[in-house]
Amino acid sequence: MIPNRSFRRRADFALLRWQARLDGEWADRVLPWVVAAVLALVFAALSLARARSFDTGIDLATWVQGAWKLNEGLDPEITITGRHLFAPQLAIGFAPIALVTRLLAPIPTLLVVQAVALGLVVVPLWGIARRICDLRVGASLAVVVAYAVFPPVHALNLDGFHTATVALPFLVAAAYTGMRGHPAWTIVLAVAAMALRADLGFAVAALGVVMTIEKRPRLGAALFVGGLAWTTLALVTVQHQLADGFAHAEAFADFGDTVPGAVWGLITSPGVVIGRIMAEDSFDVAVGLLAPLAFLPVLAPRYLFPILPPMALVLVADVPLAFGDGLERLVPAIAFVLLALPFALARIGRRSIERVLVDRRVLGALGLAAIVFFVHDSPSSPYREPWGWGSRDATDAARLAAIERIDEGDGVRSSPSLLAELASRRRIEVLLDDPATGVGSVGRGVDVAVWTDAETESWSPLRRAAIVDGLDERGWDVDESEAGVTFARRPPPD
Repeated sequence: MIPNRSFRRRADFALLRWQARLDGEWADRVLPWVVAAVLALVFAALSLARARSFDTGIDLATWVQGAWKLNEGLDPEITITGRHLFAPQLAIGFAPIALVTRLLAPIPTLLVVQAVALGLVVVPLWGIARRICDLRVGASLAVVVAYAVFPPVHALNLDGFHTATVALPFLVAAAYTGMRGHPAWTIVLAVAAMALRADLGFAVAALGVVMTIEKRPRLGAALFVGGLAWTTLALVTVQHQLADGFAHAEAFADFGDTVPGAVWGLITSPGVVIGRIMAEDSFDVAVGLLAPLAFLPVLAPRYLFPILPPMALVLVADVPLAFGDGLERLVPAIAFVLLALPFALARIGRRSIERVLVDRRVLGALGLAAIVFFVHDSPSSPYREPWGWGSRDATDAARLAAIERIDEGDGVRSSPSLLAELASRRRIEVLLDDPATGVGSVGRGVDVAVWTDAETESWSPLRRAAIVDGLDERGWDVDESEAGVTFARRPPPD
């Protein structure tokens, strides 16, 4: 027993010594940037590896085509979705990012920009923990580690590209600068976030409520009014014009097909609204956001309540909220959950002369929950074998060969895995895995059609043969590789 006590004393002494070294101003200036850089590199490596394996999809292809058309001076009508690039969310902040793709390859550029944005969240998050909540280095590191392995963050990183993800550090930084008493910087950061996605104005308005609670009423009022005004203005003017109507008519079809109609429908249908908010899917969203943080953010409710009304709208809308489809809609909730975490630790901690001390058992529970849910739920969990991403097999080689055969001016219809690589053109359309697909829908309006067997599993052998034979009868040059990639080109005009 005595050697064990002696070892524990030495370990405690070493830990205290390292905490003392890291509790200085130099660590607050250097450490978060170092962690942010490392995390950005990890995120970039993971997302680029997935892209190299052709595991990207429709969302990334949408922004690649949008960037190409903006750089070419064309109207950014996205043929993949059939909508204007800025119709869904008026993400005008994407234009500067698109300019970079004029010089650099679009896919790695967009993925690296997103990875860097996710890494930079560490900097304001560390500032909130250290300078606002007065946490010691150990607790602050626990907050950063919890963020670094937070499954929704890894899901955002691997979910193609979304401007809302790029806006995440702006939201967290706006909260930090506002609490530090820098209103000008807060407004600049809030505007940057809203420029990347129009409905983030609701998150900015919620941040205004937080600033008011923090006894900064003028800044709070500016954020609240400005956020609501921007989202409303974007929705009823520019988005309405670009979408030729209510931009989110499908999502709120059960309540109304116009903005006033949808608002009135929500007000007059409380039973439906409450039912959707209390649905199992909504419960799963809440658990997915809070459980990896050991539910600690609920101990700081004043930083969670303001975001509940905007998130209720998301839950009520008929939209997906899962990895691979719709997760970017949860960015505001992710920002506020992360904001609440250091305040929750400060609340249950014990204040010393200069800092707030948090029980090691609490930090251990937070770390354990974060790691367990990362392993269980994260798309980059060890169980997903991310070290094997980026390798290419025979099918990938056949995909590359097909890409080489496609000219820049060709209109293309392809299965999702090839969309992003082929999106830098006027016309690119998605070939979906639909058992009703026929030869007409495959070749209509395009010069080239390319698909993989793995992405058309719903096609029966008879239908697959009928499509290939039909294209061949119409004079198309059809090539079926042994690796399961089919390439078809329309015959040149006479």
